[in-house]
Amino acid sequence: MAPDARFSCSLSRCFLAFLFLTVFPPAHSDQALIDEDTELSFKYEFDDRELEAGYELHIEGLNQSDSALILIIRIDNEDSSSYRTRFNREFSIQPGPFSLAIPVTALKTSGKHPLPQPYTKMIIFVSGKSDGVILNKASFKQPPPPEKNVLALDFGLLDSPVFPGFELILPKDRRIKGDLRPRNRTSGDPLIQDGFEGIESLSLPWPNGTWKLSLWTREQGEWEYLPHYLKKKIIAENNILLDQSLSSEQWVNEYYLEGMKKEAIIDGDLWALVGERRSGFLQTTIKISDEQLNLRLEGDKTAQFLSGLVLEPIEGQFADKVEENRKARMLSQWPVSTPEYPTPEALELKDVSAIPFKPSEQAKTYLTPGGSQLNLTFQIQSPTDDASPVIAIAQPRKANGKKLTVSKRYGHWRFERPHPNATSLIASNSLLRGDMESLTLSSKLPRDIHLQISIPTDAEPGLYSGSIQLFSKTALLVQDYNVRVLPFDLPRLDKPVGLYLEPAPFYQWFKDLQSRKPFSTACDLSLLATMGFTSVAPALDTPNTRDARKNFIRQLAQLRRFGFDQSVLAYAPLKRLLVAQSQEDAIKSLVQVKMLLSQNQLPEPYWSIYDEPVPEKTPEIINTARQIHGQTLEMATAGHLNNPRQTNLMEVTDLAIINHGFGVSKDSIAAIKNNRNVWLYNMPNPRLAAGFYLWKSGADGYLQWHGRMPTADPFDPTDGREGDVIYMYPWAGSCPSTMTIHQRLLSLQEAVTDLRWMLWLEAEAAVDSKAKELVEQISRKIPGHWKVAEKNLSNQDILTIRKLILEYAELKSQTAAVSRQPSATLSNRLRGVQDHENRLGQ
Repeated sequence: MAPDARFSCSLSRCFLAFLFLTVFPPAHSDQALIDEDTELSFKYEFDDRELEAGYELHIEGLNQSDSALILIIRIDNEDSSSYRTRFNREFSIQPGPFSLAIPVTALKTSGKHPLPQPYTKMIIFVSGKSDGVILNKASFKQPPPPEKNVLALDFGLLDSPVFPGFELILPKDRRIKGDLRPRNRTSGDPLIQDGFEGIESLSLPWPNGTWKLSLWTREQGEWEYLPHYLKKKIIAENNILLDQSLSSEQWVNEYYLEGMKKEAIIDGDLWALVGERRSGFLQTTIKISDEQLNLRLEGDKTAQFLSGLVLEPIEGQFADKVEENRKARMLSQWPVSTPEYPTPEALELKDVSAIPFKPSEQAKTYLTPGGSQLNLTFQIQSPTDDASPVIAIAQPRKANGKKLTVSKRYGHWRFERPHPNATSLIASNSLLRGDMESLTLSSKLPRDIHLQISIPTDAEPGLYSGSIQLFSKTALLVQDYNVRVLPFDLPRLDKPVGLYLEPAPFYQWFKDLQSRKPFSTACDLSLLATMGFTSVAPALDTPNTRDARKNFIRQLAQLRRFGFDQSVLAYAPLKRLLVAQSQEDAIKSLVQVKMLLSQNQLPEPYWSIYDEPVPEKTPEIINTARQIHGQTLEMATAGHLNNPRQTNLMEVTDLAIINHGFGVSKDSIAAIKNNRNVWLYNMPNPRLAAGFYLWKSGADGYLQWHGRMPTADPFDPTDGREGDVIYMYPWAGSCPSTMTIHQRLLSLQEAVTDLRWMLWLEAEAAVDSKAKELVEQISRKIPGHWKVAEKNLSNQDILTIRKLILEYAELKSQTAAVSRQPSATLSNRLRGVQDHENRLGQ
């Protein structure tokens, strides 16, 4: 049947063709929706009757393709007219059988508004091609009846989903005492995603005797917020179930960093690492003697939280089955792709660095100039587990004793989304831990060791030899490597490239930690400056008071002290200022800021006045820009654009920050750069976008979200609308000697290094025709339009370009005088580079 134009995908990547099947009667008890295997797409039409609270859609099927697919469930009511006005939910289904359970009452639209019943239709389909996906079963299941001698309470609101077998308890229930605040989060199953904060006590009528009590006590949080109580006490019938009293640093260690205590696959599945620890599940035996259960919650207000409660006989299995049900739901909703890894027969240690090198029988040799860092990776494969292997790193050393410093990290296995909007997970070792003393070996997965070698600007040229040594279970392995330092320095980047940066959220949550924020930022800036980054979008204070304005200046001065002298984006201060003050008072505050900047000889930042705005905000934005550009202030404005319909805001913007959604190409950037600067941000492939493509496009800078802003728990990839995109991980206490980071930070650093090489090569091209030819060759290889570049340039292509530059640099260094200055014209010995140039294509 021809596609229905009404359903052309509002999910931007979909191409849909709906096959509408037989319409079945409405469900008022368990109702099968199909009676035989059915290919997608599938449509069901409701009548005017409403489904009772707790109804769920249960589906089972088979993905017969050889790749994961996105299954989408869409539900409309009579007011639904677009993607944002209906319910849409995506699931990743792996090859093979799948099963899902989805609440179909208390639904929310994609615009985050309730979707009232009665519903009109439901469509189940697959994004893209649906060939090979079959539904074996589909049914609406009514809530099961209450079990005998079991009290099961699910705390929530009328528009909250209810877990099967539970009774919905509303805030006005007389059995609950306290100043209640309902919480409803996007993550978790129907039992733990909602609940009440501020519960002081519960008095629940119940027969005398000995009973098993189960509680779900932890609130999930959302965005960068995670409940952070220090004191919590739960008392049931005078029995203390939990008595917690922590310092702020203890809380950071025991709760915020809890997710680093176990490793994916090695220590268990997603449920073992995330599901179990996030619900705060408690279970104990109590004795009731006054015909009611008396439960008290003491401590900080956020600690007085419950999402679920079960009271059952000692021998009862209801709560245990609930946990099994929750586990099954989580594992089916979040399928995990794991790397294939056959257990090795013997201990192995090998160099797996993904950068160009010169091979030899003894060791790989890596070329690098002064003023740079070299990132190497070594992999250990072990046939047995080892809780205490010994890793010794010998610093690269010249024959005359000169040494290079090395930072060491290892890859910690965790579950994470392969991209921010993914509905599935991967097991990845991309979390690079700086605490090498915690390293272990496992027969289940390999262990990567990451070395970051710093080559200072005054490093003596020549060959430095280093090694990594491994001792495990009586076996000793040694892997050598060489670093050849070239006789010149890599120029410092002349464009602002860096991260949006804020301190970890917990510095703001605890008074005794707030004073450490500047020191935390100093740690971050020190690391980023060492890695070659030249700008950040810092967490600047809102300048609405005298003290806040002074701190605003101190923050900008701190950037200067760490060498961040490129343009700075003030991302949030102006937007927050216009909320905190009237426009008249805000202008007065900005006048004071301008005076302080002048007195302290600090350059003015770009003031962000909009961030991916909807069209309705345009008049307000134009008015703000008019005030900012007025003679009183004459300040520079900035704005983020991710849609071509926002082009009309360009005229009021001094710094246009654009991404692929807006449309990025060399020509469009050149057209935009009329009395304004253009930066790129949050591109799909930062290594390419912030490196060789930034050079080709002519854009003035690049910013990537986000240095330190997790969604709730930084080690739970499922607890937000999007996955965590963190580049640097938090720590407790003082600044660590080696910071734990995500591997994407090293990737972004390599992009910066690509740019710095192009600066060096362009300087050479001014005096050397061969360098000029190579610049032109590289330029031809990199498409001017982002979409074409992203599609056609692989990571291997990027490495090939880097290798060509390195080979030119090596031959240049061999023929030029040993000097820190750019040398003269290269001799004809560069002819051998041509073979590699040909691989780039004309």
